[in-house]
Amino acid sequence: MLSNGVLIALILVLIASAFLAISHSTSSLISVSNGSKTLNRQPTFVIAGPSDSGKTSLFTLLTTGSLRPTVTSLEPNVAQDYYMPIATKSFTGRLMEFPGHIKLRNKLFETLNSSGNLKGLIYVVDATVDPKQLTETAEFLFEIMQVTERFPNGVDILIACNKSESFTARPPSKIKAALEKEIENIISRRQKSLDVVQGEKTEDSVDNQPEGLRFAGTHGFKFETIEGNVDALEGSVLKKNIEKWECWIDERAVN
Repeated sequence: MLSNGVLIALILVLIASAFLAISHSTSSLISVSNGSKTLNRQPTFVIAGPSDSGKTSLFTLLTTGSLRPTVTSLEPNVAQDYYMPIATKSFTGRLMEFPGHIKLRNKLFETLNSSGNLKGLIYVVDATVDPKQLTETAEFLFEIMQVTERFPNGVDILIACNKSESFTARPPSKIKAALEKEIENIISRRQKSLDVVQGEKTEDSVDNQPEGLRFAGTHGFKFETIEGNVDALEGSVLKKNIEKWECWIDERAVN
């Protein structure tokens, strides 16, 4: 039998190990102290998008290499030790996937606001949806951009056009153009609402414009006018055809 001294030493070692593990796991989380917020500095990629676009399946495929049945979640999926870049697995970062339901989006925006090293955002859309029905998809992306464009140099966004294996799938260029048009309409509607509230049309300076209206240009809205780069690439989670998306992630992981 072990002596009391040895047992005590073992217990102390276990306690110290547990303390170090907890400290390591929490070091990358947000801390709030005396009203000040510490940004999360862990390299982070975020997967977002409307419901039923294939976000959770993509997260599962990226983190496990396989496809599994998924259910609608009320909580984000998080991989704290996601190896990047995918080709060499040189270091680890954080991969997060958020539910698309409108009532659950606050957690996404909280995470975006608290991320100090956001490498990129993968916005998954259903490529089979009629471009005329992309209003809600565009509104969600517009809300995300109002957060990401506050970062220095913005945040790169991948419009991951999923379900490209379908005969009815639209090409990425068409989807990107349709989203630009919808965002332009959103900005126009908000500007008109602002004019009504003010009682008359004004020529406020850019600094006085609400967030989002600053995206408006003289020739309508274009993704190329914002700070972050926006790419639209086709792929298929069902067919495990996500090489283009993985390359996009890798390019930003190493920069």
